Amino acid sequence: MARRRKAERPFDTVVVGGGPAGAVMAWALARRGVRVLVLDRARFPREKVCGDFVEPRGLHIFQSMGCLGALEASSPLAITHVNLLLNGTTAYRDRIPFYANDSDLPQHGYIIPREVLDQRILATAVAAGAELREECQVTGVERVDGEMVVHYRHGSSTAAVKALTVVGADGTHSTVARSFDLLVDDPRYMAVSQRSYVEGIEVTDGEAAFVFDSDLFPGYGWMFPMSNGRANVGVGLLAEARDRNRTSVPQLLAAFLDKLRRQHPGCHSMRLASRPIGGIVKTYGGHGPNRFDGGILIGDAGCFVDPMTGEGITPAAESALLGASAIIGALERGITDAASLADYQRGFQRYFDPAMRYLDFVACVMRNPHFGPYWLAVVSRGCEMAMRDRTFARLSGAAFGGLDVRPVDIVGRMWMKSSALLLADWERTARGLMSGRSSNSTLLDDVGRWHSAWWGSLAEDPAWHARWLADVGRKWLALATTTRRRDPRAQSAPHLRLTELQPSGVEMQMTT
Repeated sequence: MARRRKAERPFDTVVVGGGPAGAVMAWALARRGVRVLVLDRARFPREKVCGDFVEPRGLHIFQSMGCLGALEASSPLAITHVNLLLNGTTAYRDRIPFYANDSDLPQHGYIIPREVLDQRILATAVAAGAELREECQVTGVERVDGEMVVHYRHGSSTAAVKALTVVGADGTHSTVARSFDLLVDDPRYMAVSQRSYVEGIEVTDGEAAFVFDSDLFPGYGWMFPMSNGRANVGVGLLAEARDRNRTSVPQLLAAFLDKLRRQHPGCHSMRLASRPIGGIVKTYGGHGPNRFDGGILIGDAGCFVDPMTGEGITPAAESALLGASAIIGALERGITDAASLADYQRGFQRYFDPAMRYLDFVACVMRNPHFGPYWLAVVSRGCEMAMRDRTFARLSGAAFGGLDVRPVDIVGRMWMKSSALLLADWERTARGLMSGRSSNSTLLDDVGRWHSAWWGSLAEDPAWHARWLADVGRKWLALATTTRRRDPRAQSAPHLRLTELQPSGVEMQMTT
């Protein structure tokens, strides 16, 4: 029979989950004298399903925390180039256009396995004063007389710990979110993936590969190289698409690995170095209030994942820094109900919405698998233009991992390019029709693909087609209300708030 201990309360905040979101939160709070406990069900280091990609914003945050050097001790390969394959053919191969800039961000990314990344960030939080308890499975959270009570299991024992606030950083299946009826379970905003580590890769210049084709649409495949010929290789797609098409994600990965060996010159000798494992993430379009009486949700628990790429490490860290300011403010005021944490909601929406709404809209438009041939053709032409026009490459590529997403500029530039192509194509088509000769017409091809996709989708499932159109319309209206031209994530990233999180010199007093 499990032994039960009486609830204790030597902490101001309990952070549930020790991944990037939880570790950054614990570090930020401990730096300000908040007595913080981190509970995680695992023992670190532990493996985690992820693409392992840390982009420049994330590296800058870890540098500001003082742990980038520890992460670089594993000699990660600097990712500076990209090879984008469409239907087996390289469509864009060059330096990542939006990494070369005049900011103070690193001009590269790293592939750092989560068993390394998470442990070293968490160690930084512990060094700052946070307490860590591993192998503690949180089973529920409740608010009792203005205090938070976190119940957990450790081995054969059950225990509870009290605090003034709780932070849910416990991932997709967040127990904290479930405890307060905030768990998101919408397949439109859930991406499923499977990945494996491989060896025998031969690439130069830290060149990552993204693969798009009809078999993967509306998802994609990746090959992220690491040191010593290793790489993180995987596939991802929406849970909605998996369910509708009864897709086996393990079979999809197996087919992708075989395809990569045949199509990518650096992968001919690729072989598995670990067993494939799968996971789920929840993207920003599905986020809810993310606050409740006594706490907040951050990271994957709060749906802070890029809707287009599925990248979640940097947004997790950013949400933690934004959330830390809100938690500290609530503790200082001595009021920790949901209303007192409204600044967190307003803060993360002000910070993420201008870029994420655009990315969510694009992801929604591309959710319809019938339009795969159309969009792949459009992307192919876009890649041709991007190879000739670096400004266009930087703007349009921002939809897939860019550091400065400007919807107004992106749409304007793409409209100008598209208009010029359409005009030239229309003139060529008109001359061909007038002369009685056939001509290769991109315009007519696009119209044909669009027409086939539209009626194919409508015929297959009219109800789903109508819901999809309603989602597209609703997200377009939401995007239209976003008036900011610049991306706040590029201008005022929350790592700049680190100056607000310097040690206060006075330990925060708990309310008794």
